[in-house]
Amino acid sequence: MVAALAGGALWWFELREGPGPGDDATTKVFAGVNAEQIEWIELAQSDGKSLRLEKRGGAWRITQPIDFAADRMAADGLASGLADLATDTVYDPAAADAALHPEPPESYGLTREPRVRFSAAGKPRALRIGDPAPSGGDTYVAAEGDARVFVIPSWQTSAFTKTLQELREARLFDFERDKLARIALAWPDASALLEKKGESWQLSAPLADSADEVVVQALISDLQGLRAEAFLDAPPPAAELGLDKPSLRIELGLDGGASYALVLGGARENERVAARAGTSGAVEVARSAIERLPKDVTALRDKTLASFVSSDAQRFTLTFAGASGEMLAVSGENGADGWKTQPPMEAGAASALVAEIASLSGVGIAAESLGPAELAAFGLAPARARLEVRGAGAGDAAKLLADVRLGVLRPGSGLAAQRADRKPVYWIDESRAAGLPQSAEQFREEFAQKPAAPNAAPAPAPAQSKAPTAQP
Repeated sequence: MVAALAGGALWWFELREGPGPGDDATTKVFAGVNAEQIEWIELAQSDGKSLRLEKRGGAWRITQPIDFAADRMAADGLASGLADLATDTVYDPAAADAALHPEPPESYGLTREPRVRFSAAGKPRALRIGDPAPSGGDTYVAAEGDARVFVIPSWQTSAFTKTLQELREARLFDFERDKLARIALAWPDASALLEKKGESWQLSAPLADSADEVVVQALISDLQGLRAEAFLDAPPPAAELGLDKPSLRIELGLDGGASYALVLGGARENERVAARAGTSGAVEVARSAIERLPKDVTALRDKTLASFVSSDAQRFTLTFAGASGEMLAVSGENGADGWKTQPPMEAGAASALVAEIASLSGVGIAAESLGPAELAAFGLAPARARLEVRGAGAGDAAKLLADVRLGVLRPGSGLAAQRADRKPVYWIDESRAAGLPQSAEQFREEFAQKPAAPNAAPAPAPAQSKAPTAQP
């Protein structure tokens, strides 16, 4: 009854008078403490146990109830939350106005054990969190050993209710992108090694080749985004999780010698995949995140057939070789009025073709190197279609932007293609191939300008009715 009356009085005072003696400036609960000074934090959990975090060598780690890396941002947020805990509403027994003196602690729910304990600059401290303030949206708190009562926004105190699951490091990799120097991947039947050379990535094994920069950058982003959906602190046997025969192993090497490792197992029934990162226990990650990772060495290789800025193209030649020996040559020049071609192409078709070629890549590799007979089987000796694009300049002195040869279209595989300066034969995706002229017949049907329809004969004049003959 007394507590209820006291609470009602406080509610009336806070509504009628507004904030307490700190109207002009906020007052910190822990004066003189900054986040960098905090060495450890203990949070009381709902089950009565304590969750303890310690800062070791600048990194936060959970030490109770388990030993596990802590989420850096969450732990730093706790430290900052304690150091910055402040308000402009304080009930202080030293206030000149007796109306601002605090009621007994039980009036605020501040007789419970401290919710948070921590040490800053070697000095232990504690925070008691009481009841919600009657005015709404706020909570009463007090520092242990301090008779003052602070009215703190509840969203600030809610940070101190974090659980073990919320404070564990869920990221499977924690590295700076620009420090990454090496990526090793191993599937059950193949392996690959990527190494950074200058500003680009190169494939070093199983063969030396340029890496697909788009694929590698996506891989790095996906690895940085991999997070544990669940922690298996008492995991079943490795064979049950598929970790005895991994579907993929990934090792990362950083400048300076640091390294990370990840082992991926089999799919679980809950749309997750078992994994083990470094020496940590087993975890589960979303299967959708794993499905985005490269499936084989080919996915990592550079399969660029052409890459240039389409506006740099000034002229092109397109030649077709028919099965009967028929040849068709198409030329185009980019002028002030746009592309002009001979024979004429449909309006916009030439610029669309150049734009398509400007960023043309394969999706697979049909063969590393072929002899004349094998190239002929792929429709590449001679090429069924060949497109050469040049930039500014006269004749052959103009910069060569692209020289692509197109061959046969095989359903399920794609369109065979080859660069003039490389031996491998690539597959272009079938949907992408639909925008490329692959034969003289297709060019005439889909790309060439159609003859204008002949003018229709004028319609016959309507019959004129005869005027009646006048009778005498």
